[in-house]
Amino acid sequence: MVKAVLAIAVWLVLALPHPAAYADKNNPAWTELRPEQQQILAPIQGEWESLDAPRKRKWLGVAQRYPKMTADEQARLQKRMKEWVSLTPEQRWAARGKYREFEQLPPEDRQAVREKWDKFQQEQAAKEAAAKAADTDSAAKSVDAAAADGGAATAAPRP
Repeated sequence: MVKAVLAIAVWLVLALPHPAAYADKNNPAWTELRPEQQQILAPIQGEWESLDAPRKRKWLGVAQRYPKMTADEQARLQKRMKEWVSLTPEQRWAARGKYREFEQLPPEDRQAVREKWDKFQQEQAAKEAAAKAADTDSAAKSVDAAAADGGAATAAPRP
């Protein structure tokens, strides 16, 4: 009788999956992600293994919603992920604190902050566009000048 109970116990231990196998589904390694998930979450690949299970689930939810986003939303998300990864732990901690403060504001104050932020982003985008246009204009002038110069090289001749 004891041998039968022991044999059943050993069989159950060997036959049933280990609880860690369930944890892996909730906390997948980078290599366990589907290729499209890896592509979407590529900016945070270097940090993936250090993320806890709830944060990984959050990012997997983001990856799941990603295909339904507009191209602008996708680009903004990719940019923000890259920016986040570049922050130091102290900067991240400060950003989380600011977000918590924001969440505590009354709804009308939050709306005012959002409007101010949107205006700031629009001004930044206009500045970036102007700088890009100036760079393009400068490059075009350089090409025009080189063409007017007959394409003569200004480098010293080789010995």
